Amino acid sequence: MAIKIILADSAGVCFGVENAVSTAEKELFKDNKVYSYGPLIHNPQSIEKLEENGLEVINKIENKNGKIIIRAHGITVEEESSLGETDSELIDMTCPIVKRLQFAIKALTEDGYHVIIVGDKDHPEIIGAKSYGKNNISIIKSVNEIDDLIKRFNKIGVVAQTTIPVENFWSVVDKLKTINKLDLKVIDTLCDDIHNKQVEAKEIAKDVDVMIVIGGRNSSNTKEIAKLCKKVNPLTYQVETYDQLKQLEIDFKNKTIGISAGASTPPWIIKEAIDKLMMVN
Repeated sequence: MAIKIILADSAGVCFGVENAVSTAEKELFKDNKVYSYGPLIHNPQSIEKLEENGLEVINKIENKNGKIIIRAHGITVEEESSLGETDSELIDMTCPIVKRLQFAIKALTEDGYHVIIVGDKDHPEIIGAKSYGKNNISIIKSVNEIDDLIKRFNKIGVVAQTTIPVENFWSVVDKLKTINKLDLKVIDTLCDDIHNKQVEAKEIAKDVDVMIVIGGRNSSNTKEIAKLCKKVNPLTYQVETYDQLKQLEIDFKNKTIGISAGASTPPWIIKEAIDKLMMVN
């Protein structure tokens, strides 16, 4: 029996990542000197290709003779202001869904709400987004962390890191809705594309022998997909490339293999993995 591969329809780059990468490629094609402030996306192989074509990733604000692209995850208000004071031309490639999160935080704090962000305080998206709320922000990972906040604030707004599982966000919202006399405002800032990836990958993982999730080790959404899949299929593996998969020495013969990929994973990496898996005999 040959290997059977089931590829998730939603696997691979989202429109925000695709837009950021294609913009960088166009600017590099014009023979401009192009920089990105922080890694443009969370996929090392894509960044490497862009660097081979001339992109330079910078991690501090400098006065550059060229164009500086703001990464897809966004940056802080202060960083953007400082970059704007340089002579460099700025190209803002912050994902529109992340922009929606930033504007939601700004609007809520301006209306006097203490904002709870459900997400990872160390993720670049959240580091950037929380700056739109000044100091009127709390960042939590789960519903277990809200008891203290309820005691301290009676006017609360809730938003989410765009890539977290929907259950994490709505469990927080549902508990807050049970609190009497709490002025609560909820803005759903979750990314539908990421949610679709999570749901589809988890369903595929239930029905296959081995589940492969392809994406950068520094990609939060890829790690979340792999985590959800592993709950329903212990034989779930997250890798960046086929070479990494090969190093795991998994016996794929006569197996049904599921494949999904994170929002920063380019099509050529997915295709290479499938092509080489099909050659296993």
